[in-house]
Amino acid sequence: MNVKSLREFCDEIHASAPPEFWTAPLDVLERAYNGIGPENWPGWARKIVSFLLRPFSAAALIHDFEFSDPHKSFGRFTDANCRLAVNIAKEAVYNRHARYIFAGVVAGVVCELFGWKAYQEGKLRDDR
Repeated sequence: MNVKSLREFCDEIHASAPPEFWTAPLDVLERAYNGIGPENWPGWARKIVSFLLRPFSAAALIHDFEFSDPHKSFGRFTDANCRLAVNIAKEAVYNRHARYIFAGVVAGVVCELFGWKAYQEGKLRDDR
């Protein structure tokens, strides 16, 4: 699914996102979005994980957008990880995959515990 469709889906499920996500140009979203998994993973690994976890692509788009924010702080990092958990749960409910609701909690906790370095060193968006 392309970022335009993903953002529309985010709106449809009432995903939680920072206000600037909704107005960001599509090319900014495209540069920020790398699928599911850390930016520093090999492309093949991210493709496999993205395929397996494709029901959570919208949540990943918002998360990647937040991780590309040039204004880094531990609070923003934690906000992004909490939002990831909430948005995965929203996608699971919307897609009638209730058994995946807690996958959001797992993903949020894993990102919180192991994602700080990726957050600090990840690509920064250029909001031009």
